[in-house]
Amino acid sequence: MCGIAGFISKNKKYNAYEIVNNMLCKMRYRGPDQIGLKTFGNVTLGSTRLSIIGKSKHTIPYEDSSGSYVIVYNGEIYNHNSIKDSLIFSYKFKTDSDAETALYNYIEKGTDSFKDYNGMYAFAVCDAQGKNVYIVRDKAGEKPIYYVKGKDFFAFASEMKSLLEVVSPEFNRNAISYRAYEFTVGSETLFKNIYSLEPGEYIKANDKGFTKHEYWKIWDNLIDIQDNEKKIIKDLSELLEDAILLRTKNSVHQYGCFISGGVDSSLVACISKPDFIYHVHYDYDDFDELEYAQLIAKRIKRELKVIKPDKKDFIRTRDQIAYHLDTPCTWTSFSLWMLLEHSCRDLKVVMNGDGADEIFSGYSRYMLLYHDEQIKQLESMSKYAYLVGRYYGSPVDRYAKLVNRCENQFDEQVNRYLDQTISYYFEKTRADVIHAMGLNDFYSTMQVLLQMADRLCMAFSIENRSPFLDYRLIQYAFSMPSKYKIRNGVTKWALKKVARKFIPREIVDRIDKRGFSAPVNRWFEWDRTGKYNRSVYKSMAFEYWKKMFRVKNG
Repeated sequence: MCGIAGFISKNKKYNAYEIVNNMLCKMRYRGPDQIGLKTFGNVTLGSTRLSIIGKSKHTIPYEDSSGSYVIVYNGEIYNHNSIKDSLIFSYKFKTDSDAETALYNYIEKGTDSFKDYNGMYAFAVCDAQGKNVYIVRDKAGEKPIYYVKGKDFFAFASEMKSLLEVVSPEFNRNAISYRAYEFTVGSETLFKNIYSLEPGEYIKANDKGFTKHEYWKIWDNLIDIQDNEKKIIKDLSELLEDAILLRTKNSVHQYGCFISGGVDSSLVACISKPDFIYHVHYDYDDFDELEYAQLIAKRIKRELKVIKPDKKDFIRTRDQIAYHLDTPCTWTSFSLWMLLEHSCRDLKVVMNGDGADEIFSGYSRYMLLYHDEQIKQLESMSKYAYLVGRYYGSPVDRYAKLVNRCENQFDEQVNRYLDQTISYYFEKTRADVIHAMGLNDFYSTMQVLLQMADRLCMAFSIENRSPFLDYRLIQYAFSMPSKYKIRNGVTKWALKKVARKFIPREIVDRIDKRGFSAPVNRWFEWDRTGKYNRSVYKSMAFEYWKKMFRVKNG
């Protein structure tokens, strides 16, 4: 893991080295082991380094043996050894780093090399004359990269706060996605003039400007899968095991799992058998999942480390959380912060279950459209298609209403935005509502979860790995018939079928899964019933963000 930054300009009034150094210093926690910068023509690149694969130090940024190409790199490429094996007779490797593999693979194949990687990564590679810089983000969006296009410069960094070195912290009033989802989606952020590179995309930049390109999107990489239940379950089981075990290998450190008591994190823990397992526990019946976490500890014969945060911890940590998140998130990150705070002494690598709900259809809201479609497909309803359509409305309209978090449900801008974006994903799945809902959430709601996980884990210099976001699993899940995702009122049907092989049945059969939530409403009495009051938490998160970054025009 690392933090990377770069600055491109032919205007010599800028002290590019100082700018990049300052950007790196703002996120030094991303790579406390090493820091390095170098200028190549009109390009200055820099990187901090958190050593995971190897502990030995080597020069960063990485250069090839001829000094013609250079890379700054953040992430892990889990299949880098097999890629390296195909290159080793043509190039002279100096290290065992996956960053060096990515550099030589780019020299060999150009931008086509980006498709080869199974992992999480955001890196920039350029020729030593500084003519062109290619900035790439991984297929699922696990690792972040942000950029700014100024009047006479281009800058990029792993975190938004670093780019406040080159732009002022001004509120982006045009961020419609924030009004729709309570967080930003796609390329826009809440900071004016700061943009996010989206998953599966890369930028080609130089001192004249930049262009954006796609290299991997789910709909362009679907595969033919035979409609055979037995084979699908077998394939998924093998893929899942391989994805999880692959993520246990690229490290010289011990690793852990944060387990909530649900299917996804339990699968990761039971297959990987980590050195440490952690669980966050609150003394409220409707937040109590301890018994399920204990079942996992017993199954894999590990000590369960239980963290019990309280209101004082929330008050103590909220400024730190707001700083590291870079953006206000309506979903509380407190539980994750407390897990990291207590585990950072033990480990440098943690694995999680992120992504399973999006790719295997785990959210309960999916059941609403699923059942609507089941009713519409009844033979007895075939003569009433027109009336049924008027009654239900289009699937796009219905899903837009489900995900719309805007306080004004009649906001025309928001409704138009949701209609356009959700329609796009429904078209990509040929109106298969189950795949379409997951696809929309993969590129929207899941991205904020990944952002929170990346920022908070990096705050503690811990690498966060997500086996369910192995591109092979993503590809398979969106290619298989969607009837294996939801069946007989059961979400994540196929995944749960696989899970019975690995985890206790009491967890597989749960219908009361909660996730890493925290009882903030109970503590602050925002709602007498104890239910999560989104509007209060949203306002609080937004105010802390403005205060932390001194945001103008907010």
